[in-house]
Amino acid sequence: MTDSKHTVLFLDQYGDIGGGQRILLDLVSGARSRGLEVRLLCPVGPLAEEAARRGARVYPLSLPHVQSGRKTLRNYVRMWFFSRRVAREHQAAAEGCHLLVVNGLRLLMVARVWGERFALPTVLYLHGVHHGIAQWLIASFLRRPRTAAIAPSPFVAAPFIHLSNVHEIANWVAPEFLSSPRDSLTLRRSLAITDEDPIVLVPGRLSVTKGQLLILQALALLHDVRAHFVFAGAPLFEERGSDVETAIRRATELEPGRVHLTHWEQPLPALFDGADLVIVPSVWQEPFGLVALEAMARSRPLIVTDRGMLPRLAGDGRFAEVVPATVEGIAGAIRCCLQDPSTCVRRAMGGRAQVEDAYHPARQMEKVFALFDRLCHT
Repeated sequence: MTDSKHTVLFLDQYGDIGGGQRILLDLVSGARSRGLEVRLLCPVGPLAEEAARRGARVYPLSLPHVQSGRKTLRNYVRMWFFSRRVAREHQAAAEGCHLLVVNGLRLLMVARVWGERFALPTVLYLHGVHHGIAQWLIASFLRRPRTAAIAPSPFVAAPFIHLSNVHEIANWVAPEFLSSPRDSLTLRRSLAITDEDPIVLVPGRLSVTKGQLLILQALALLHDVRAHFVFAGAPLFEERGSDVETAIRRATELEPGRVHLTHWEQPLPALFDGADLVIVPSVWQEPFGLVALEAMARSRPLIVTDRGMLPRLAGDGRFAEVVPATVEGIAGAIRCCLQDPSTCVRRAMGGRAQVEDAYHPARQMEKVFALFDRLCHT
């Protein structure tokens, strides 16, 4: 989209900021830097506030609660009727736009209504692996003219391999991960850590799929290892995330000074800079794994599990240790990395170079905006 008179409308079903929303915010900044007008339809919350700070005009949206996890046919039927109402009540957000970008599936039907009503090209940003009814709905949408989808990994793209308008464009790290100066002290100070024991960081959304519970179990096998285990994240987007947070809080009470939980609100690069070792212990088939990429961008020694996209990000072991998603595998890797960190540090240096080469924000966003431009001119 090279015409500065163009307007792009982003739609997001969440008000909090997870990995997909961080990508959206980078696109908001990128669009504004290109002179585009940016609008965002989303629930009130941190996402709306940050998007407004970056120059987007925000249209607040109220969404009914939908239980996380696999949806039933009844869920989708209710979603369709609700989408018709949202499209009618928030039509002003779409009027005068030139492109719709939908971040997630729940507002896809709203975008479809507007795309048909105003003859607007529409891009669906896929952040998860979809099967069943969701896969059918997405494929049906993508068979319409002037539509496209962006998949950040081959795992996300695989269910739609037969569709030529599904484009695999990898995610990227926010620019500050490559430009911010090193800050190794803020994390220790914020947690009042005064000793020199290493910090093992477990970053990311608190979820039963993200593997924090595996780390808690691994602590029993690491009772003799002097280290601080820092869980950084919040239970976003799913009900069971609160159970994970409760388990971590219980561990902080049982082992105060060894296990820590932080809802980090300072610049993200400083979170990673303070870590001596970062672990991304996902137990599901990770669609991408942005936090692993962020650790690599800050040259931090890294352990990832062998799930989904994580081994590819790690260069199959060249840039990070890849281990099975088991308690024993994770505990053994932590012990080895802390006892002899030299190998992990060498890998970390290569990880930074890999991010700059393959996941650089400017180059990856240019691919996204080139797709936007092609779609607007078809």
